[in-house]
Amino acid sequence: MAQRLAGSSSQYLRQHSHQLVDWFPYGDEAFEQARLRDVPVMLSIGYAACHWCHVMSHESFDDSEIAALLNENFVAIKVDREEHPLVDDTYMLATQALTGAGGWPMTIFTLPDGRTVHAGTYYPKEPRGKTPSFRQVLNAVHEAWETKRAGLVEQAQMLAEHLAELGSRQSALLSLQSQQPADQAFSTALDRWMAAGKPEGGFTPAPKFPPTWALKTLSRAVITEPQRAEEAFEAAATHLEAIFLGGLQDHVDGGFARYCVDANWSVPHFEKMLYDNAGLLSLAARTSVLAAEMALKGQGDTAQRAQKLAGLAQRSAQGIITFLEEELLTNSSSTPALAASLDADSSRDGHQVEGAYYTLNREEIAQVTDPLIQRLPKGLLRFAPVAEDPQNFCFSLLRTPEASELEVLQELREQMRTLRRSRIMPIRDEKVIAGWNGLAIEALCEAALLLEAPDALKLAAQAAESVWQMQWDQQNKRLARVSFAGAATHANEGTLQDYSALALGFLALHQATGQQQWAQRAKALLGRAADFVDPESGVPRDTVQSDARITAQRSSIAAVTVLDDAMPASGALYAKALAVQALQSMAAGEYTDADAAALESARGLSAHALALASEAPTQVATALEVQCIISSPVHYLAISQWDSDQAKRVRSVAMSLGINVRHDPSLPHADQGLQIQPCREELCQLPVLGIEGLFSLFSAPKNA
Repeated sequence: MAQRLAGSSSQYLRQHSHQLVDWFPYGDEAFEQARLRDVPVMLSIGYAACHWCHVMSHESFDDSEIAALLNENFVAIKVDREEHPLVDDTYMLATQALTGAGGWPMTIFTLPDGRTVHAGTYYPKEPRGKTPSFRQVLNAVHEAWETKRAGLVEQAQMLAEHLAELGSRQSALLSLQSQQPADQAFSTALDRWMAAGKPEGGFTPAPKFPPTWALKTLSRAVITEPQRAEEAFEAAATHLEAIFLGGLQDHVDGGFARYCVDANWSVPHFEKMLYDNAGLLSLAARTSVLAAEMALKGQGDTAQRAQKLAGLAQRSAQGIITFLEEELLTNSSSTPALAASLDADSSRDGHQVEGAYYTLNREEIAQVTDPLIQRLPKGLLRFAPVAEDPQNFCFSLLRTPEASELEVLQELREQMRTLRRSRIMPIRDEKVIAGWNGLAIEALCEAALLLEAPDALKLAAQAAESVWQMQWDQQNKRLARVSFAGAATHANEGTLQDYSALALGFLALHQATGQQQWAQRAKALLGRAADFVDPESGVPRDTVQSDARITAQRSSIAAVTVLDDAMPASGALYAKALAVQALQSMAAGEYTDADAAALESARGLSAHALALASEAPTQVATALEVQCIISSPVHYLAISQWDSDQAKRVRSVAMSLGINVRHDPSLPHADQGLQIQPCREELCQLPVLGIEGLFSLFSAPKNA
C-alpha cells in the first residue's frame, strides 16, 4: 500500500506513505477500484505546507481504527492540490456549494464516477461543538451509502448541474463587453481601490492576504495618472508598508508567508509558497522604482514617505531573492530549480509546531536584544504574541526604519539568525511546478534590471534552463506541470497557467539577456497554449481535456479561471504573454501580422476587465493591467543613451509599466541630451528630450 505514495513526486503524498490507510494517488485505478468494490470514494485534498492537513493526518489518518474504517468502506485517495489544481478547484467549488466555505484539508466523498455526495474540510478526531468527528462522518456516509443510495445519487447530480451553471456563468464573464476606454476603466478601478482600502492596509478584514496583483496594477497610477499620482501613492503606500513591515515578511531570512491571521498584519500563517514570493518580488521591485519617482516629484511628507518606502521595498526584494536562492533552490547539481514551498510546521521538543522555527519566547527575545539594548531604536520593533502557540512571539517592524537605524537592525537580525540555526528547519516540498517557476523567473528578471541585481538574473536563468530541460517534452511539444528529483511527470500536463506563466518568464529572460533562445522557447509554449482556447467560443480553458471525473462533476462544462485569486487568472496570464511577445517584436523591428493578431487576441481575452473594473477591480487586476499595456500611448521606446543615470531611470520606469526599451544612438540631437522616441505599434513620434518629456506623454489624452 505504502509503495503507491512512497515514490510520488509530491512531498504531501510521501508524508502519508507510512499510514495504514490503503491510499491511492489520484487516477483511473482508484476510481475503478471503487466501482468494482461498489463503495464510495474519500478524497483528501491538501498540500505539504498545510498546517491543518498535518493536524488531521496525525489525529485521524495515523489512527489504526479510522484506517480500518476507511479501508473497509471506502477507496481513499490522497490528492496534492498543487499537482492537480483542476481537481482541487473542482472539488473546492463542490465544498463551497455544500457548506458555504472551503479550505484545506478538503474532505470529499464521491460516487465512483467522481460526483460529490458530501464534502467538508478539517474534521477533528473527537466532536467539537457542531463539528462532528471524522469517525462520525465516515459512519454517516457509509450508512447513507448502504440505505439511501438513490438519494445520494440524486443529490450528486443536482450538485453537478449546479457546478455546471456556475461554470457557464464564469465563461460568460469573458464575453462581457464595455465601450469604456482602458484608461477610464483603470481610473474607475483606482477609485474603488482607494475607497476600499482598510486603515491598517489590505482590502479585507482578517485574515489578511496581500492583494499583490491589484497593487501591481494600482501602482501604475504614480506615472500614468499624474493628476492623481500623490493620492494614488498615499493609498498604495498604506498597503505596501503593512506588507513590507508586518509579520507577513520574514525579517530575519527574507521571503513572505501566505497571509496574516490578524487584522494588524502581526502574526502570519507561517508556510512560505513560491508563487506568493514571486508576486511580491515583482511588486517590491516595481515599488522601489515608482516610490523613488514619487520621492522626486512629491511634496513634503509624501516625498519623505516615498523615499522611505523605496528603500523598504528594495530591502524586501533583496530578501526574497536571498530566500529563493538559499531556501527554495533545489539541491540537484544538474537541474536546480525552485521548490514549491516551505512547511508551516517544524519540530520543537519532539513535536511539530506551527511557526516553531520562526518565533521566539521571552527568554530568547532577551537573549537577542540585551546585547543591543542601548542602541535599539524606540518604537521600531514588534514582538506579537502567537495565539496558537502561547508564550511565543513573532518579530516584525512597527514603522519604516531610518537610515541611521539599519546597522543595529541588521545586527539584531544576525543574532536571530544565529538562534535559528540551532533549530530544525521546516520541511521543503521539493517538487518543481512549471508555472510557479515561471512567475518567479519573470520577477527575478524584473528585480535584476530594476534593482541592478545580477544575482537575481543568474538565478532566473538557472531555474529557467532546469525547468525547460526537465519538463518540456521536445518530441510531443508538451509541458509537464511538475517534476521531482530531476524527473518530470509527463502524464500530468501543465495547465494554461503553467504554459502562460513560464512563457512570461522566458520572455522576461529574453528581454533581460537578449538571448534569442528564450524567445523561441516562449513561442513553443504559447504555440501549445493556443490549443487551450476553445475554437468555437474563444474561451481560454484551464486544460485542453478534463478527465472523466472532473467532466462528471462539472456536467461537461469546461473549467475556466476568469478571476485573479492567489495567482493571476490563467486567461489573463495568457493574454499578457501574447501581448508581451508582440511588444517585444515591435521593439525589435520584427512585428508581423501574426504578432498583430496575437495582440488583438490579448485585447479580446482581457476585455472583460473593462466591464468589471467598477465591480471587481481586484479580481480582474491582471486583465486590467494587460488592457492598460495594450492601450498605452507608448508601447516601446528608443533612447539615445543607455548607461547614463537618466537613461537608467527611463529604463526602470518603462519596465515598471510594461514598456520595452531599445538603444538607438543615431536619434537626432543626441548630442543635446537624452533623446527618447516613443512608439506605438509601428508608428514612432518625434523624440522628446529627457525623462520629463516622457512623463508628458502620459498627461496627454489617451487612445483606447
